[in-house]
Amino acid sequence: MRTLMNNVIALSGLIGGLVIASLVFLINRKIGTKKRWFDERYKQVSTLARAASWNITFAVLLIAWAVVIIVDGISFSFFLMTALYIAHCIGFLATSIYFSRDH
Repeated sequence: MRTLMNNVIALSGLIGGLVIASLVFLINRKIGTKKRWFDERYKQVSTLARAASWNITFAVLLIAWAVVIIVDGISFSFFLMTALYIAHCIGFLATSIYFSRDH
């Protein structure tokens, strides 16, 4: 019962954090639109930052995958990391195909 309560508290914290982050994002977007913060330069910097972040996430996933194999072996964690890695690669493939089309 105690473990269930701890999980509920942890999940409520996660959900609360997502709600707060969403509200901050929406307020920031509204203020930024009025003050014209989101110009072409912002979009270019944001795009380059996301691309670099994607490459860093790829490397971190591979490192975490290796750590899971070393520490836990072939277990649930391994299959979870494999699913995340595959989702990451499929997401990259899908967005590459989408953005390579003429817009």
